[in-house]
Amino acid sequence: MNETCFYCQCECDDNVHYVSFYTNGKEHEETLCPECYEEWLQGMKG
Repeated sequence: MNETCFYCQCECDDNVHYVSFYTNGKEHEETLCPECYEEWLQGMKG
């Protein structure tokens, strides 16, 4: 099953990462491809 990356909109194979985002006090889960996930992790580190 292919997923679509939340950030870059690329089609991903089974190698996706799921991250939680909070919007207006509600949690929702999105998928990120490996490249976008790496960028997201770097952004979390500051």
